[in-house]
Amino acid sequence: MTDFTFISSADNEKIRLYKRLSADKKLRRKEQLFTVEGARLTADAAAEAIELHCVFFTENAMKKYSEALELLFSKYNKKTFSMISDELAASLSDTQMSQGIFAICRMPKPDNAAQYAKIKSGGKYIILDNIQDPGNMGTMLRTADACGIDAIITCNCCDVYNPKTVRSAMGSLMRVNIIDDDIGNAVLNLKNAGITVYAAVIDSSAVSLTECDFSKGGAVMIGNEGNGLPREHSALADVPLTIKMHGTINSLNAAMAAGIIMWELSKA
Repeated sequence: MTDFTFISSADNEKIRLYKRLSADKKLRRKEQLFTVEGARLTADAAAEAIELHCVFFTENAMKKYSEALELLFSKYNKKTFSMISDELAASLSDTQMSQGIFAICRMPKPDNAAQYAKIKSGGKYIILDNIQDPGNMGTMLRTADACGIDAIITCNCCDVYNPKTVRSAMGSLMRVNIIDDDIGNAVLNLKNAGITVYAAVIDSSAVSLTECDFSKGGAVMIGNEGNGLPREHSALADVPLTIKMHGTINSLNAAMAAGIIMWELSKA
């Protein structure tokens, strides 16, 4: 245990950076760094070859999560790691029951051209338009991972590296292919690759989701939590689709609707 630097001061440069990154989207983008908390998320980042800028852990975490930490120790330089006090861990934690493990990770280098080049006939894609709730975004990423969606394209959405998104995605952020682009360019690239683009709308005249033929793949546009897709965006699609509902209910939470759509995509 004495092999690691011990940090107890909140004024430590790395600790201050962690706190600032957790709170500041612009800083995350500028530095191309984001934060994760917990044994599982840190291990997931390492498993997906995400560069760990630095890792903090408490003595109690070393005892409780020794297997996960030993694996990290074997992959990264010892200078990556610092032990911190329980009090400092409490000040860093975004949860009520902290596991005492925190990391600053480097974002994968964005390369939209390379990502679009991977679009394939028969592929299944989701376009998220102006999703603003980080929890919803994390849930959608986790569902996309579970359903085998080939890529999520985010257009004017909340930051996927928001700590709430990272936490609610439960590691899927590191596994799902994410393209960040404007919606017009996203739709154009998908259509150029031969992908049929659908728009999820609240419209009784739209095609029922269960009647859509996704056997040749497809991309579905899903709009903002409160307002859905703007007309000018849904007009870009080849086919409007809707989730038929019983009774007087005419809409669902965006993450719930996305989950139903992704499940239908995955079944085809």
